[in-house]
Amino acid sequence: MVEYVLDNLNDDGCLTDGEDGEGCALSVYFLSQKVKHHKKQSMTTPSSYAAVKSNLDAILADPSTAFDETAIEKLKLELTEQTASSIPASILAHISQVLPVLQYDPTLLTTLGIRATAFLKFSDLQALDPPLNLLAGIQAPSPPVNLLTLSLLAKANRLPSDAAIIAGDSDLVATLVELWLSTPNTEVAQAAVEVLWSLLEVDHVETETVIGSPQNIAAGQGLLWRRIFTDKDVYGLLFSICSLTNTETTSGLSKREKTVAQGRLLDFIVKVGTLRWDCITEPQVPEVEAEYRSKSLLEFAACHMVDTSDVLMHMTLLNFFRELVLIDAPGLKTASPPHKVSPFSSRSLDFVIEKNLHQRVLGYYLDPSQLDSINVTFLASPVMAYVAQYAQLYPNHLLNSPRELLDKILSRIHKSLGIPSAQWAHGDVPLGDLTILSSLPRVMLVEASRRSLNPLQAVPFNPPNSACYQTLARVFHGPSSVSGSLNEAIIISDAPTDVFKESVAARILYFTYLNEHANLWQCVVTAADIVAMKDTALAAISLIGAVITANWRTMSTEDAQHISSSPFKLPSEEDLNQQPSTGPGLLPTSGSWAVLTPPALTTVLPYLFKPPLSYSNFVAGGSGDPENAVWKLATAKYDVLVDLHKMLKDSTAQVEGFADIVRTLEQRIRDGPQGPAMQVGSRVEALEL
Repeated sequence: MVEYVLDNLNDDGCLTDGEDGEGCALSVYFLSQKVKHHKKQSMTTPSSYAAVKSNLDAILADPSTAFDETAIEKLKLELTEQTASSIPASILAHISQVLPVLQYDPTLLTTLGIRATAFLKFSDLQALDPPLNLLAGIQAPSPPVNLLTLSLLAKANRLPSDAAIIAGDSDLVATLVELWLSTPNTEVAQAAVEVLWSLLEVDHVETETVIGSPQNIAAGQGLLWRRIFTDKDVYGLLFSICSLTNTETTSGLSKREKTVAQGRLLDFIVKVGTLRWDCITEPQVPEVEAEYRSKSLLEFAACHMVDTSDVLMHMTLLNFFRELVLIDAPGLKTASPPHKVSPFSSRSLDFVIEKNLHQRVLGYYLDPSQLDSINVTFLASPVMAYVAQYAQLYPNHLLNSPRELLDKILSRIHKSLGIPSAQWAHGDVPLGDLTILSSLPRVMLVEASRRSLNPLQAVPFNPPNSACYQTLARVFHGPSSVSGSLNEAIIISDAPTDVFKESVAARILYFTYLNEHANLWQCVVTAADIVAMKDTALAAISLIGAVITANWRTMSTEDAQHISSSPFKLPSEEDLNQQPSTGPGLLPTSGSWAVLTPPALTTVLPYLFKPPLSYSNFVAGGSGDPENAVWKLATAKYDVLVDLHKMLKDSTAQVEGFADIVRTLEQRIRDGPQGPAMQVGSRVEALEL
């Protein structure tokens, strides 16, 4: 009947044989009643429910009674959206009564409770009689019970009004924070912070939650934010549990447990800063902050909380700085942010500079002797990761630094790259320095080339090395996006660099490097076919693809004159074609055309056109290829072919032989990643050997 009504409703919601308003009203009423009746009839009671209920009643009468594991496991599977809503509620009520008297591992029971929770709303949990004791569940010294309770609390993250109910219970919030920071169980800690964060998100005053319809929208009230960051008893836990100097209120935690809590707090602070920077940088409860020689939670965590003589915590702190400066990072954007910050900076970067943390980390990189000779092995990686992050996210801030600092960075990279060829082939390579090099503003490298200080020229392409190829690919490709179309007028900003300048610099760096390394492409295509060095081969193919899809621009004479006074000025296209450093002749204006000109023309194009390697090229038909290297190389190569075809099809330039190249590309694409049909057949025959 429901199906009949649905099939015979017109656009106004009336039955097709109804009359005007009366017919519509009757139709809507009839339909609603039938749907309710249909839904009620569809509700089911799991067949194993009675057995589980009986088992739980028996445990209540005699706590030594064993679980009916078969019935409980079956009930987990039978609980669905079609289960009558009273069943999950009844299960949770029984579980809450059994857990306090249970004498053995409650995991089987708590996982059943978590499954039952999936089909309930927070309002359903509030209506249970007797009410659930969430506070006792969080305080229980049992991870399974903690996880069940956290799954119940998570139900409040759907509506701001539900989150407000949680916020109204100070003891509950304080216990949740304490559990998150102090539990030795990683799974419980992760679940606790996820619940806490989800509640904060829905309670955020700028968050709007849709409830059923576009007109039914609830905004966060900020009550939980105020509870955590302005309630002395709750806010104080963030300090007392994590402080190594104050052990009066947390004597039960060892130093190791406190350092674990510190790591959890650092991760949390970064997340909070993305939504409410004021909560971590402004005084919230001065009485608490003053006790720990701080003016804010961020200052406590970044400057006073961590014992840097603990190398693992020092690494954690450095990683924290790297994540912190992600907040509001401008990248290549040159517009002023909505809040007050230093030029080309952010609130997060201004903070680490104000506290001298930024300068300290840069000092560690430029002069590793500042670190303990033993610890430097562990700290070098996070230090360089921070420097690379800073260079990538704050290019204009870096370029506004003193020339002496910039030259020190270039010299440090140059020095690290001066290792023997044998080490590039088989030993440890300076991965961190290569990452920093690929993160530096390209205009900085162009300027360094004029003074023969460009470390990019020292990156070897032979012997084959995946890290080197990845570095070259990132630099040559240019910025990740270029605003506007290639034919759109460009407005040159007054900033040292921007997306346009970086795209111009990427092209210059490619031809400058190629002029000094004429055999680049010959070595790259050779490496691309070395199946035994899969990662290196994939990096070589990625380098080809990065150039083909490069975001390049050309600089007009007028634009070049506009930035002629900049320390990081770029040559116009006319000047560039006359520079000996970029080679003779007119330079291609796009990466796709760059591979169609010597020396790439005679190496890259034949490599792309030839069929991929098959298992028939190897002994035993590829049985020694457990990582499917041949297939991965073939598909990577095919993707590059597709990219080249797309770039050429979109190109308006026409030269002799262009149509033949496009036709050959189309044929290779039709052949697929594995090559022509004959090639595929030989592959199958080889596999049958």
